[in-house]
Amino acid sequence: MDLNTKLTRDLKPLTSHIDDDLVIFSAENGMYYGTEVVGNRIWSLIEHETTISKICDQLMQEFVVERETCEREVLAFLGQLEQEGLIMVS
Repeated sequence: MDLNTKLTRDLKPLTSHIDDDLVIFSAENGMYYGTEVVGNRIWSLIEHETTISKICDQLMQEFVVERETCEREVLAFLGQLEQEGLIMVS
């Protein structure tokens, strides 16, 4: 996975918003996953296919973060989502 990787959410997991946080439930995995504000925002940004670079562009407009840090943390977060089968990567 790199900055030009295209991805979108998998449609199977169920989600629920609690304040600014997001809870994702995967019936396939039998697991709940919690995210905070930034994870919630990333999840909303991948509703439609996009690139990791575009996700970082948007996050940098909304949050105070350096580009290098943003890219590293977004790649790590999306890598976890991919490993759990919560996103589709192309």
